[in-house]
Amino acid sequence: MNTAELIESIRNTYLDHHRVKTLKHVEEVAQTAVWLAEKHCLSPEKCRLAALLHDISVIMTPQEMYDLAQERGMLLDPAEEKYHFLLHQRISRLIAEEQFAVTDPDILGAVECHTTLKKSAGPYDRAVFIADKISWDQEGRPPYYDMLKQLAGNSLEKACYFYISYQFDHTLLLMPHQWIKEAYLDLKSSVPAAVSDGGKPE
Repeated sequence: MNTAELIESIRNTYLDHHRVKTLKHVEEVAQTAVWLAEKHCLSPEKCRLAALLHDISVIMTPQEMYDLAQERGMLLDPAEEKYHFLLHQRISRLIAEEQFAVTDPDILGAVECHTTLKKSAGPYDRAVFIADKISWDQEGRPPYYDMLKQLAGNSLEKACYFYISYQFDHTLLLMPHQWIKEAYLDLKSSVPAAVSDGGKPE
């Protein structure tokens, strides 16, 4: 199917499962992701599709995600074992591949790590990760919004480092996933300390 048909199919999947609120969220994330694509010379189409697909696993319950991960023999992080909803980024990638026949590694990679990021993340990973945090799915604006958006317009790398540092500095993570700890340390080695100097995951 072409891009327009794919987008329509994705939208209908959310609606068919009565996930109107999630559809609104992913469409807002898609708008932000396209803005970031234009700022950083990325493909708006790839960013839009990754953003629309990033929460597609909402059609499943956390337990169903866990059961599927077990069936597929996926190696699970301790955080995913304890909090099954953290699997949603990886399950969304599976759905994108298997239900929507997405094969582009930039799109799939961005979907797969949009919650935690990962070590050696690429520009599409970073763009969708940050777009999801700017266009969050809670009421009001997050306290880090202004600084994050300002940084994101100039450097995806600095924006990612700022956001992850903020999470660790304020102890906002229920149980840090190994991927986010690795992403933090990876970014810490390349981003100026002036962006943030706190939050040291172990």
